[in-house]
Amino acid sequence: MHRRIQRKLLSICIAALIGVGFGVTSCSDEGGYYGAEPKVSADPSKPVVFTDFSPKEGAVRTLVFIEGSNFGTDISNIEVTIGGISAPVIGSSGTKICVMTPRRSGQGDVAVTIKDKEGKVIKEHQFEEQFTLQQALQVNTLTGKVDPQTNSSSIINGSFDEAEFQNPWWLELDIDDEGNKIIYVIDQENLAALRKINLTTKEVSTVFMKGQAGVHQVKSMLFDTPTRDTLFFVDDNGRGNWNDRHQMPNIHYALRNEGFRKVYPYLYAQCSYSAISMQDGTIFYNTWTSSEVYKAKQIFDEQAKMWDGQSLFSVKANSSDHVFMFRHPDDMYVYMTGFNGVYRCAYDKDKKELVSSVLHVGNIGGSSGYADAPGSAARFNRPRQGVFVKNKEYVAQGKQDVYDFYLCDHNNNAIRKVTPDGEVSTFAGRGSQGVDGQVWGWIDGEARETARFREPTGICYDEEEEIFYVADKENKRIRTISVE
Repeated sequence: MHRRIQRKLLSICIAALIGVGFGVTSCSDEGGYYGAEPKVSADPSKPVVFTDFSPKEGAVRTLVFIEGSNFGTDISNIEVTIGGISAPVIGSSGTKICVMTPRRSGQGDVAVTIKDKEGKVIKEHQFEEQFTLQQALQVNTLTGKVDPQTNSSSIINGSFDEAEFQNPWWLELDIDDEGNKIIYVIDQENLAALRKINLTTKEVSTVFMKGQAGVHQVKSMLFDTPTRDTLFFVDDNGRGNWNDRHQMPNIHYALRNEGFRKVYPYLYAQCSYSAISMQDGTIFYNTWTSSEVYKAKQIFDEQAKMWDGQSLFSVKANSSDHVFMFRHPDDMYVYMTGFNGVYRCAYDKDKKELVSSVLHVGNIGGSSGYADAPGSAARFNRPRQGVFVKNKEYVAQGKQDVYDFYLCDHNNNAIRKVTPDGEVSTFAGRGSQGVDGQVWGWIDGEARETARFREPTGICYDEEEEIFYVADKENKRIRTISVE
């Protein structure tokens, strides 16, 4: 999707360049143009003149034209920044430079550097007027090819344009040993395969298939917090009875130095849905039965010769549900999604213990619904994976807890936001309701007015790029949410 948009924009830009006398037709192997003059640098014996730029405002990827003279046509010797962010230079006719506005440039100065053929700076110029970036929270499609006639897909690797997913379920962001940004994806709710999205090379590959790993029904995954060298997989192994808890693993692990391709048993217990690894290395997990929370490897079973977990508390007394746990970045709390709400429990760092959970937001009785409201007035419908995101305003205000919690509201087809004070709002999705009355579907665009999801379940956040990635399960695609 992104590549198609970029190709379209480039075509528009080339057409615009031709219209102002660039004369671009096609590129030769030597980097020049067929039917056009060879690229030349600015003439250092003549003055470089800047007169104006236009337009003065626009959205991300707006084409901006800088006017003047003696710029040269070799764009490798032209640098432009907008708001301090490097703007891609698309072309130059010598009297006009075409650039594309970058993300996060805000309202900023337009600065241009012109160099000669030796790379020596001839002229630096900053315009008095600023360019204003028109920002909006946008949802886009990153990757996921789907047959438009049958809405079907499979597990197919390849480029972002070629790759297919069955039902992406859970996401974890990582950086590999080569510095590539990676998203690991549990493909299908019961893990048909572990997929790998390389955001740097823009390729999708398969790490392992379910049959290779020897897992049963993996529901979630997590990195160990202290080192991030171990990737854990939490398994609904089908063993709900405590008496047969040692028959199958409920948590598996894989190692970074093996490319996460080999999977080993870590703990044998009842069927589980999630786990967390605290900064001190302590691991907690939950089970289906009574939605109970355990501290891992605390009691040694002499008869079985295995370590058992120590039961701490039930998330909701005498009730069972798909509960998923998430560690607060500062280890202040552990949030849990389940029973159509978000629960919160504090972490005692000295005792390395979780304190009993309390309902943070959502209906006390656990009934489903959809409502943006504070505390117990809020309604969810099968909340799934969530992620903590630092709020710069909270930092400036000196608040103790500076993280909002964003989660996939599965059956509400939306991404919801929960503040530390318990305010719930819809962050993205459920747009375009006036057109056909539906709130689900596959539509990119402005996050609240236009965009739609179809049963999103997985989410992660790139703090450096300020981008959310969403596993849009029934759309069989990976979506992005970012300010553009």
